Amino acid sequence: MTARSAGLRARLAAAAVTLVLLCTAPGITAAAALPDEFLLHGSGYGHGVGMPQYGAYEMARRGHGASRILRHFYSGTAVEARATPTLINVQVFGPDPYGYSGHDDPAKTDITVREGQWLLLAGSRLLASGWGGTMHVSAQGGDAVVWAEGKRYQRENLILRWSGTRYHRPSAAPAVVDVVGAQGIYRHGQMVLSESRGGVNVVNQLRLNSEYLWGLAEMPSSWGTSGGKEALRAQAVVARSYALLKRDRWKSVCGCHVVDDVRDQNFVGWQDTAAAYRGAWIGAVSSTQLSPTRAVVLTSGGRPVEAHYYSSSGGRTANSEDVWSSALSHERSVADPYSAAAPGNRYASWVRVLTQAHARALFDLPDVTAVWVVSRYESGQVRTLRARSSNGQTGTLTRSADQVRAAVSPHSKGGLPSSWIKRVSTR
Repeated sequence: MTARSAGLRARLAAAAVTLVLLCTAPGITAAAALPDEFLLHGSGYGHGVGMPQYGAYEMARRGHGASRILRHFYSGTAVEARATPTLINVQVFGPDPYGYSGHDDPAKTDITVREGQWLLLAGSRLLASGWGGTMHVSAQGGDAVVWAEGKRYQRENLILRWSGTRYHRPSAAPAVVDVVGAQGIYRHGQMVLSESRGGVNVVNQLRLNSEYLWGLAEMPSSWGTSGGKEALRAQAVVARSYALLKRDRWKSVCGCHVVDDVRDQNFVGWQDTAAAYRGAWIGAVSSTQLSPTRAVVLTSGGRPVEAHYYSSSGGRTANSEDVWSSALSHERSVADPYSAAAPGNRYASWVRVLTQAHARALFDLPDVTAVWVVSRYESGQVRTLRARSSNGQTGTLTRSADQVRAAVSPHSKGGLPSSWIKRVSTR
């Protein structure tokens, strides 16, 4: 070996040693050592305020009644009968009255009446009638426009009625109404058709205490046949209480009190489920109704309360101000050992994946070597997440519980079910 080649080998060896030292020095990690993914281990589904539905289900299975369930999850409340309005207007198709993006419906739709007679009216004046069939509905010049059986009808407001309702031939076999683009099918009430913001607006006008609540799909009706009857009754009470408060907030954009989805409550009109399951829910609603204008509601200080609910908690419910902004006296953090124990709860525990790329974006770091929970709210929901980079930098995410979920969810595969993140690990 020549002196020149020996010197070259010595310099290469020294360079290799220097590289090893650099890669193992504190705060410096070789790229290959960076975790490809972080695993978020958690529990629960939803915002965490008020009644977890799986928690209510398990309490019912253990023998607790609806009143006991409600008083547990809503602090300082009472369950009592109150006078209620007769009717409620539910927008099932039309422009969004809340200003949320992505909720406006198209300018026109088709309405089909299945196997029954229908009437089209302007006020009390009959314009047209028929048996079954489809009509085309649009808007023009501030009016609703309906094409039915080859004829055109245009008025500021048009009313559609069908057989089997209290409005038309109540003893007849019930017809069912489809509105293309709406999320349900409709068995009860009547439809009010109008124009709003250049498009058609369709409102289902119903009895609040019965027909509206019958059409909600917020809790599995099947629970009523598997030990959860009292949970269904509790759901009926909080849903009615919510509707009562919304009943005082008229929305001129839609001519309605509530809309038909999670912006308010999930109204599908007529649940196309097994008769026994549908009957269990209708029975639960009916058992909390005393008359068309008097029913059981949840109150605090003698007034109905806006009672929030969601799927399941991660072991303890949330204080309302830790999730949103307002501190509500009836929505305090309470223990919930029930949600995780309820049969069928697939969110009793879950794992979501946060990739290296998404971790970098979330914490605004060049790379991420570790992620951990720094602080929590009383509920156990995450308040602060922190990450560390290979260069020693740290990134911190501190938000309300719901904002933590909203911030992390787009970066995790499958979305984040809740902000009850128990721990973070790597593969």
